[in-house]
Amino acid sequence: MDRKEDGAAASAPSLADVVVLIPSGLRRFTGQAGSVDVQAETVGQALRLISDQYPLLRTQMFAGDQQLRRFINVFLNSKDIRFLQQEQTPLRPQDVITILPAIAGG
Repeated sequence: MDRKEDGAAASAPSLADVVVLIPSGLRRFTGQAGSVDVQAETVGQALRLISDQYPLLRTQMFAGDQQLRRFINVFLNSKDIRFLQQEQTPLRPQDVITILPAIAGG
């Protein structure tokens, strides 16, 4: 058993029950699911969990180096994660992650 110096057991990472909202343009990669419930510690972990669950979604969200694609915007409770701790942003129970691909047009 892993122990801290004071003899107390080290605490396990805290998983939060969160919802990931899938935009209509990506639902064809999730079997038309509009949202996915996951348990994760960080935004990045949540995104990787849903991409494990839906492998076709992974190629849309992540580049070959497993980094989030530049045109994929991710929001945590309506705040852009680029202005938080990016993929390392910690999650709390009931958080909502929204995936929003950038739309090009002319």
